Amino acid sequence: MKKLIYLFILTLGIISCSSDDETEISNSDLVGVWNWTGTSGGLIYFEETPESTGKTIHLTLNSNYNFSITENSNEISSGTYVLTLKKSIYSGEMERFIQFPENQQYTGIVNRGIIKTYETNKLDISDNNHDGIGSGFTKIK
Repeated sequence: MKKLIYLFILTLGIISCSSDDETEISNSDLVGVWNWTGTSGGLIYFEETPESTGKTIHLTLNSNYNFSITENSNEISSGTYVLTLKKSIYSGEMERFIQFPENQQYTGIVNRGIIKTYETNKLDISDNNHDGIGSGFTKIK
């Protein structure tokens, strides 16, 4: 009988756990076409901008959680993104976290991190690491 109770408690514990306390959330304010303004940061600080790289990068986020990334008008990446809540190292609070597929090539932008919008036309993705990097965008559509 004891073994059955332990088994029940163990099963209940496993079922109630979730990885990284992630919960899917709405993307309505992220939907649109975003123009990349720069990527910077890191342990050894670096900065890339459209001016320094010669790249015009657009990130398109759709309401059905599909995305595409174009560089100089050529699509270089597409697929489905996941939007969840994760604890931010910046605020200590649960904040929105975006993740693009891990098999995507480096596109010059952060492909997983805390995502924030400002003034309805600015978006930042910061990789949620203490020595991390971030990418900035402005909304064009």
